[in-house]
Amino acid sequence: MSVGIELVGDLGYLLLVCAGVGALAYIFKQPMILGFLVAGILIGPFGPFPLIKDTEMLNNFSDIAIVLLLFGVGLAFPLRQLKAIGKIGGGIALIEVLVMMLLGFGVGAGFGWSFYDSMFLAAALSISSTAIIVKVLEDMGKLESSSAMLMIGVLVIEDIVAIVILSSIHSGVVSGSFEFGQILFTIGKIGLFIGGTIAAGMLIMPRLFALVAKLERYELTIMLALGTAFGLAFLSHELGFSAATGAFLAGAIIAGSKFSEQISTMISPTREIFTAIFFVTIGALMDLSLIATYWLPVAVITLVTIFGKLGGVYAGVRLFGFEKTFALGIGLSMAQLGEFSFIVLKAGQDLGVISNTLFPIIGMAVALTTFIGPMLVKLGHKMVAVYE
Repeated sequence: MSVGIELVGDLGYLLLVCAGVGALAYIFKQPMILGFLVAGILIGPFGPFPLIKDTEMLNNFSDIAIVLLLFGVGLAFPLRQLKAIGKIGGGIALIEVLVMMLLGFGVGAGFGWSFYDSMFLAAALSISSTAIIVKVLEDMGKLESSSAMLMIGVLVIEDIVAIVILSSIHSGVVSGSFEFGQILFTIGKIGLFIGGTIAAGMLIMPRLFALVAKLERYELTIMLALGTAFGLAFLSHELGFSAATGAFLAGAIIAGSKFSEQISTMISPTREIFTAIFFVTIGALMDLSLIATYWLPVAVITLVTIFGKLGGVYAGVRLFGFEKTFALGIGLSMAQLGEFSFIVLKAGQDLGVISNTLFPIIGMAVALTTFIGPMLVKLGHKMVAVYE
């Protein structure tokens, strides 16, 4: 059987089971993300019904899903709003990342792990999951609330900080030392990319969309929008940054135009399908039997993640003068790991400097915080709702 037909079969199983379990999650008033994750566990290679055997092919769809998800977020997040919360979001992000880096390295050292295992653990724990938080807020219909805008601003800045951290660690491993000059060079490249993208986008994109709109063909409009999203995501990746950053910037520069609402409506069905595939793929990769072997580090890392992020974000939000309840709600909403943790560990694995056991341990912690995360986001939003 050809690879193409196998992929068609895997997608068929995935979407049918995803629809069924997702419907049950909706009936029982649970976040759709939980339904998608359970669907992946059920039909993944480690589940009771291993219908999907080649998850590598589905990982490619996950990359597409992340681009579409972050592009959609950018469309609902005009640059003026990003600028408005830049100082606050940056401060909160830096405090959280610093707290989690210190805690993560401390946990690794406490278990007697090597320097690089502890370093990559620290980096993996430092960033919250943009995909999970955004999806839960979107399902709740709260994506445009002031608290959601603040969280998204923090997440975007975290993503930028994460690239600096990952690039710095990579450079340190390759050279055998951590050079300050290389870190500054990386920061400079990121600044040039973001600044250049925003400047070019604000000058060019409104004119391009105005020209295409005159043709009155909606398919050309959506091609231009998605081409911009995937193009910037690829350029961002090629420059050594996160593809999610480029996708978000693409949405943000289009968000100020009169076509943003129309484009958002057009891409919504496709984005929903690929987002579901992303979370099902995560579920399919979870081997829950490993929890019995590595239960202690998994439990410690999960607890450190939840309470560390809660404390770090709470401290950052309070520093900027917000109320205690509001700060606690924001902290709860951001207390989970996500897709970036796997990116960090893959880099360590490619460099050959981390242990084979680190991947399943972090994978289980990501799985647990992914299950718990949507509940914490909902609880956190209830706490900040009175301030909206």
